[in-house]
Amino acid sequence: MDGAEKSLSKISDVDTDLGHLRDSIDDVISKTTQTADGLRPRLSDIHAQIKRLGPAPGKDAPAETPAVAAERARLSVQEAEVSGAIKTLEVTWWRARQAIDKITELRLKLFVRSLTEQTFSPLFPEFWNDLEHRRQSIQWRINYNARDWWGAVTRQKTGTLILLAAVIGVYLLLKAIVLNITRYRPAPNATPPTFFERAASAAWIAPALAVPGLAAAFLCYAGLEYLGLLYYPTAAPTGVALLNAALVFVGVSALIVTVFAPRIPERRLMQLSNRSARRVSRLLVILALIYSFDLFLSKFAQILYFPLSMSIAQSLVTSIAFALVLMGLLLTPFQSGETAMKRPVGRSEPLWLKGPLWVAAIAIIVLCLSGYIALGRFLAQQLVMTGVVGLVTMLLYLAIRAFTRGSTTSRGHISVLLEERMGFDETRRKQLGWLTEVVLTLGVALVAVPVLLLQWGFAAADIRDWLTRLFFGFEIGSIRISIVRILLGLALFVVVVFITRVVQSRLRENVLVAPRMDPGIANSIDKAVGYAGTGLAAVMAVSYAGFNVTNLAIVAGALSVGIGFGLQSIVNNFVSGLILLIERPIKVGDWVVVGNEQGTVRNISVRSTEIETFDRASLIVPNSELITGRVLNWTHRSALGRVVLKFTAGPDIDPRKVLAVLNECANKHQSILREPAPLATFDGYTPLTTEYTLRVLLPDITSSLRVQSDLRIAIYEAFRRSGIVSRDVFAPPAAVAPDAGSEPGSASGSAPSPLPAPAAAS
Repeated sequence: MDGAEKSLSKISDVDTDLGHLRDSIDDVISKTTQTADGLRPRLSDIHAQIKRLGPAPGKDAPAETPAVAAERARLSVQEAEVSGAIKTLEVTWWRARQAIDKITELRLKLFVRSLTEQTFSPLFPEFWNDLEHRRQSIQWRINYNARDWWGAVTRQKTGTLILLAAVIGVYLLLKAIVLNITRYRPAPNATPPTFFERAASAAWIAPALAVPGLAAAFLCYAGLEYLGLLYYPTAAPTGVALLNAALVFVGVSALIVTVFAPRIPERRLMQLSNRSARRVSRLLVILALIYSFDLFLSKFAQILYFPLSMSIAQSLVTSIAFALVLMGLLLTPFQSGETAMKRPVGRSEPLWLKGPLWVAAIAIIVLCLSGYIALGRFLAQQLVMTGVVGLVTMLLYLAIRAFTRGSTTSRGHISVLLEERMGFDETRRKQLGWLTEVVLTLGVALVAVPVLLLQWGFAAADIRDWLTRLFFGFEIGSIRISIVRILLGLALFVVVVFITRVVQSRLRENVLVAPRMDPGIANSIDKAVGYAGTGLAAVMAVSYAGFNVTNLAIVAGALSVGIGFGLQSIVNNFVSGLILLIERPIKVGDWVVVGNEQGTVRNISVRSTEIETFDRASLIVPNSELITGRVLNWTHRSALGRVVLKFTAGPDIDPRKVLAVLNECANKHQSILREPAPLATFDGYTPLTTEYTLRVLLPDITSSLRVQSDLRIAIYEAFRRSGIVSRDVFAPPAAVAPDAGSEPGSASGSAPSPLPAPAAAS
């Protein structure tokens, strides 16, 4: 670090040397960090050993044994050495960080100074006089190198012609193949492709369109090198510069043609009319050509050591040409076919996009004419690269949004898996789609932002350092936060929850199924597995993210204070839910009565219980009410239950005949238990009526309403066959439970009749 600090004061005006010095200091930081991390466990071991020896005896205490004293002294020396080494490394690390901050500041100043340096304005004659003065020197350098290279070409005339023919032939052949492959062939009566389908096709069409140009460029470069035409001092770097410019132009042009699809509106990713798409794509290709030409000329000027005035003139011409073409692009109406039919779109729309670009185009021209040509050229180049990166980023985002939002409503493979295999409903699938969209969008942003920062002059080392701090840890006070560990903790949580859902799904399909297991027990086991898996996932995620689990005691203490002030009911319902799942006074599938409402238990959660009434309404009952209140459960121990039917007849009817008919009809019904046998009784008489009761036991009390209806029909028909006039025998509606399996409501639309008191089977 001493040498680095001395070098820093000597090379403060050279950006390249500052970059190299930054790399060497980065190595120092890496080595000091690794060494300190390796020594800290050793220091912890020494502290543990000293702690095992206990505190040193005081003045009046008995002296410790010589062996213990010697061991304490040895450990103290090691502690001082290791602790001193760690502190020295920490000081070195801090000096390196300060040096890097200084280098970053110096490079930023150099960058700003290079952009804001003013040269001769092209509006003044001095600029053109200097350029004319150096014109002959520039022409001589170009002619000298071109003459030597052309002489070599004439000596390799046959090979050069063969190479030229091969390049043209390969380009035309690949162009024909690509056009045939990428030709749009819509199926008959096919619907227009969705945006995601168009984006998916663009992902392979863009590289395919670039293949002919890339292949021709590489073949030409390889052929020239094979013929020995690139071994001249200036030929090789010129060939590389020309190849790089060609690659940039071909790649960007293929992307533009793919995105705007001027001839195939069905594949167009931008909502533009055919006329607007053709004009925009044509102007963007011209901008790409200007940018590539500027890259080549800049490198060519460095190779031939052109004077500064020539580089300034070249930057001036390309920058103003770029600004003029950009203005032509901004004058193009960005309108779609539908918009053009409804209303004409102004040339300034959309203002949020064209407004800043108009300012940039005018600024480029003003800066170049004012003598700030470097700043104008820099702005023009960054507009091109920022536009390309922004266009790709926007398309990726739109494709991600189309994929995630489309997948949540479609019946694709992923939706079927989430819904049927894992039990995810529509809401869960939408939540998963939103989470996937957020993760993928963040991934795209994490790639696009560093690329944009690089284009706008930030050093790669600085960006790498920022990302390292962001992902692998930065300190806030005494707490070290690592986004990577947090993301991995979240991923671990998702994985464990996913495994838990898979286990629950397998249990529900293969183990927790009727009649192998009672539905209530199956629900309790399913809930317990879900809660245990979620709790385990939370603990593992928190621990892996770097948070101390023991500190949760503080959170528990704060929670207890909150419970004392306002969370009693929530905790009460939570504890009551656990009691319901463990003690199981009610279970999923039970027929219960809570107050004036009754229905079937559908779900028991930790806070509340869902009861589906016979009108198919959901009744949400807090768990504490089910524990502390009175609940009538018809199917708590079993589904066995008794049904009581009361009848009245005229005073002249023989009671024995009525009882015989009642018992006969009850014994014939298939849903009535034979043991204990049905019981018909003669309850009493009045001057106008005689009263009877029929008691039967059902194996499934939920079918009581259907059994009552069957019995009444059978008894009515039996009375008619026995000569008992129907007007003399009638059965008023009994206060019995409705059938849980019946349709909600009745013909009159009334609610189910009140329940009788349950009777145990004898």
